[in-house]
Amino acid sequence: MTKSIKPHISDFTEILTIIKSGRSRAFQAANLALIETYWAVGGYLSHKVVESGWGKGVIRELADWLLINASDVKGYSASNLWRMMQLYDTYAGDERLAPLVRALSWSNNLLILGQCKTLEEKEYYLLSSSRANWSKRELQSQIERSSFERTMLADLKLVPPVRELHQDVAGTFKDTYLLDFSHVEKRIKNTVS
Repeated sequence: MTKSIKPHISDFTEILTIIKSGRSRAFQAANLALIETYWAVGGYLSHKVVESGWGKGVIRELADWLLINASDVKGYSASNLWRMMQLYDTYAGDERLAPLVRALSWSNNLLILGQCKTLEEKEYYLLSSSRANWSKRELQSQIERSSFERTMLADLKLVPPVRELHQDVAGTFKDTYLLDFSHVEKRIKNTVS
């Protein structure tokens, strides 16, 4: 039996690739639908808080009501409803960042919302996580290692003409050992001083 399978291994591998690609697209579509739902719920709640004065009590009542009337619907606790509103309020006015929120998982969005202080820091992690397709664990690791701060500091260390003439070089020198090795650090200190 193994003799007849061997010639078809490359075909089988290609079929497996097609299956995995389809599963990945299905996951991305489901994630997009979930985030858009959370976004819409957050927007609705945000408007109700402003227009009708909804507060913690009403949100808690909503969460309890959903639990009783839609027991198959998960993820709508009072705290999660507040997070949905926070997500909406944070990015609704930003045409650049709002689409990036939809590209990330809910877990990654929560990490960024909860651990990043400034809008610039949030933008950095939204873009980086989206481009590199970071898992929750990798994003957490990047935040804990202060990737944003190190990148911003590295950009400041570049010689002004390099920052002005070669915009694509910004963020390249993230390791000060490289600067020490190339003696660039002394030139940067002299130029910045």
